[in-house]
Amino acid sequence: MKINTHSNHRQLIRLQGSLDWCYQQCEQYIANTALPYFWLGDAPEKIFSTLYKQILGQETSLLIINAHQQFDPNLFAASEGTLRGGGTLILISPSEISNKDHFYTYIYKQLIKADFLTISEGSNTPIPLLTNSCAPRLQLDQQKTAIEAITKTVTGHRRRPLVLTANRGRGKSAALGIAAKQLIESGIQKILVCAPSKAATNTLFKHAGISVHIEFIAPDLLLDEKPSCDLLMVDEAAALPVPLLEALTIHYSRIVFATTLHGYEGSGRGFALRFQKRLKEIAPQSRAMHLDQPIRWDRNDPVEQFTLQNLCLTETQTDSPVYDKLHDTKFELITTQQLLANHSLLTEIFSLLVIAHYQTKPSDLEKLLNDATLSTLVLTQHKRILAVALVCAEGEIEQQLAEQIYQGKRRINGHLVAQSFTFHCAQPQAATHKYARIQRIAIHPAIQQQGLGKHFIDKLTYWAGSQQFDHLCASFGASAELLKFWQAKQFQTLRIGSSKDKSSGVHSFIVNLPLSDKGKALHLLLKQQFHDQLLVQLSRHLQQIDSELVFSLISELSKTSYQHPLLTSYCSGHLLYEFAEFHLINLIINSDLSLLAKSQQRLTIQKILQNRSWAEVCQNGEYTGKKQAQQTLRISIKQLLTSTNQIEE
Repeated sequence: MKINTHSNHRQLIRLQGSLDWCYQQCEQYIANTALPYFWLGDAPEKIFSTLYKQILGQETSLLIINAHQQFDPNLFAASEGTLRGGGTLILISPSEISNKDHFYTYIYKQLIKADFLTISEGSNTPIPLLTNSCAPRLQLDQQKTAIEAITKTVTGHRRRPLVLTANRGRGKSAALGIAAKQLIESGIQKILVCAPSKAATNTLFKHAGISVHIEFIAPDLLLDEKPSCDLLMVDEAAALPVPLLEALTIHYSRIVFATTLHGYEGSGRGFALRFQKRLKEIAPQSRAMHLDQPIRWDRNDPVEQFTLQNLCLTETQTDSPVYDKLHDTKFELITTQQLLANHSLLTEIFSLLVIAHYQTKPSDLEKLLNDATLSTLVLTQHKRILAVALVCAEGEIEQQLAEQIYQGKRRINGHLVAQSFTFHCAQPQAATHKYARIQRIAIHPAIQQQGLGKHFIDKLTYWAGSQQFDHLCASFGASAELLKFWQAKQFQTLRIGSSKDKSSGVHSFIVNLPLSDKGKALHLLLKQQFHDQLLVQLSRHLQQIDSELVFSLISELSKTSYQHPLLTSYCSGHLLYEFAEFHLINLIINSDLSLLAKSQQRLTIQKILQNRSWAEVCQNGEYTGKKQAQQTLRISIKQLLTSTNQIEE
């Protein structure tokens, strides 16, 4: 075990012993050094403890984390970024870790492997005093280059958006704020700042200062109103839906996207893979810049390396797998013991999950190792992982508790789908069924679009059936592309969330594939209930849902031939839209809308099914006015009627 001697690296010291002894050591150290500090977690009576979210954006030379009862990965990953170069992190830990806490057992082993100094109770070894408590040497060269690149987005050619990526602690948000301040001082009139939440822009506005020329705007409001500006800054872009980012890129000619690639808030690597590829298609002259130089500490800092490597926030270093369609794949269940025994396997699996989902946090690693309801399933070939899925076992809730959930008196942890079907769909028996919910599914980016996802679902379906599950299901932030994927494997939508998910910006869908006889009976009942309500919901709280998604959704409805004289009168121009509306709705849900052009599909869905105003329909379809939109709608309806021989030419 060693003490770090690099002057601008941070050091971690682990205290191992009884809680009272650890408290005594820390209090003595605080008194001896007289340094300002942050203490996180439970603390002695005379010590002030704070929440980690309250110290983000601040810095200190001494950080004390109480991990005696449990190791909080989100707290650790977030708070260590406040420790400046040369500072000390004291980790309070117990003498022994419970063998039931697989995650803390894993962390314990990695701390030993990292060779940090450990001081155990009874050793009479004092905590070494700081040798470097002076102000940090700020590393600002890359940040200055980033500020210049942001400025050029405004002063240079149009349609050359900038994508700024960085690990946490590289000064990305500060660079945005400094650049904004300089641009305003140079005469720029309006800068809009967008992010998943206003709190996410605190650092940016701290450096930009207060000005009438810069303001925050929420993503949904920005997309709806599209106000004009000289520059649009989108911070933490990875946490916003890709379709929203695409729409902003198309509308705004001067835009900067910034996101964290490795951070406690989630990962931006999926963003880097998915959006930047699409960005090159929309704006071929787009630019990219990555900040990798830490500002407050030097490169290869041991504390940062521990966080990134052992909380699995960095990519695996192995080459991308190759999928050979001529050879069989292997489907297998990976146990917790296998993950604990093989760090490279754990990193490879978790890294793949991170790439596929921007919300993945360090705490998800804890769930992966500790949650007994989770099954980790992989698809391999030639001993390489091609795909991974996390499947959560839900349901099998005893009848009395199921009745309380149905009545809204109880809400238990987990069991997302089982409880939703029980409470929201008013089916008390639903909670007693056994569900396999696909919580995450990821195909390696290098081998996507080769049919592996559907092949993997087939394997998961067989596995779930062999485990006597009644249902195989999933809940996700819906897009037309995603819904089509599930529909292709015979999953059907049984519920749509009433409001948009805060993180994805879209409505959550629950799709289901019944496996057992009783599962099929419940599925049929829920499907009919959902279809009975869908048309009303589309014209109300689902009115703004994407028309392509509605197109995929109504394909699940059973269809029958529909005709009425009022439809003929409407197409001829004799009857007003309002007098044919009921029959138009019935025609649309019973027709094959793929017979229409995309623009016609959007028009018929938005006006007839979603009851949007003519003004909104005209704006979305770029019609010159209500008259043109009405004429196009009549032509579209006539096409549908003609195709099914329901109207005479």
